[in-house]
Formats: sequence, C-alpha cells, structure tokens
Amino acid sequence: MKKALYLSIFLFFSLNSLFAQTNRYDIKSGIVEYDIVGAMDNSTMTGTSVLYFKDFGKIELLDERITYKRGNFEDEEERNINKISKDKLYTVDFNDEMIYSQDLQIDKDDPVGNIKNKESFTQMGAKFLGNENILGYKCDIWQLGEYKIWIYNSVPLKQITKSSGNEQMQIAKNANFNIDIKDNKFKLPNFPVKAIDIIISEGED
Repeated sequence: MKKALYLSIFLFFSLNSLFAQTNRYDIKSGIVEYDIVGAMDNSTMTGTSVLYFKDFGKIELLDERITYKRGNFEDEEERNINKISKDKLYTVDFNDEMIYSQDLQIDKDDPVGNIKNKESFTQMGAKFLGNENILGYKCDIWQLGEYKIWIYNSVPLKQITKSSGNEQMQIAKNANFNIDIKDNKFKLPNFPVKAIDIIISEGED
C-alpha cells in the first residue's frame, strides 16, 4: 500500500519538478502545518505534515507522517521527508535508511510545481474558482481536472485530489510567515546519500 496508494499532492509537492532558478514562493520564509485525510480501496489514511522554507523556497523541507487503516489489519505507518536545497532534491527512504538525490527539473505540465502565478495555471487550462480565507489568509482557488488547490502567495494552504475512486485532502492548520527558522529544521537523518542517476545507470548495466 504505502507509496503506491498514497496520493502525494503537495508542494508538494510533487517534489520532482520545481523552479530551481527562481523563487518558489512569494514569501521569504514560513512554517506551515497540515492535516491529511484520505480514503482509498477500502482503507483510510490520516496524517500530518509540516513545511519549512526560507530564502523564498530555495531551501525547504517537507516532513510527512501517514497512518493507513484497513479493516482488521494492523495499521501501517509511513514517514516521508523531501528537502530542496537550491538546485537539488533529497528524498529520505526510512525503510532502506538511504537518502536519494537528484537535480531539479522544470516540468511545465506539473500543476504543483508551477504554482507561481495565475498565468501558469491559465496556460495549463486550470479554472479560477474564486477566493477563500484559510487561517485568515486570502487564497486563490484553482482547479485542474479533479485536482484543486488553494494558494496564498504561491504557498499551498489546501489541496484536494481525486483519482480512480481515491480521494485525499491536505489542509493547513497553522501557518506563520516571514519568520526566522533555525537551520536544524532543515537537517536530514544521518543516512548515506546516493544520486538517482547512479542508481539508474547501475540498473542499466
């Protein structure tokens, strides 16, 4: 189940295609805490995540903790950490105790990676639905297919996605912007780091 069923819709969050050379957000720094709920294939998921970012998103870290429940089966727990540091993406695999790195790339067809402005959404064919306040912040609401996102100065404060009967929602429960954030919030576990390109090349040998 886990990653195969978990519909990661955040910042990020499809964190494999972001703006490496421009500001991610229109806010200098922030900490956003989210609640996550979802339903899929006779199972439910609940969890939390926290986003830390500074330097307008050139450095950011997303830490997610998810619990899956399915009937009388034992609950499954999963933790995911993704970090962006300028032009690199780091993904932590707690099962293998490994960190995978890769260069950031721009994907113009990725709605999550292109949450910069109204022009980006319009070019992708997204529909502007209006505005709504979340935690006192006025958000623009955009919909592309079954994907819906609420953004405040390019920061997602709510997201909903539906796919093949599966549904997931992530909504901010606390948000603080333009604050000082300690460097230890961006620290990764002490696992070995391996480049994705090397793993791919080894698989082709």
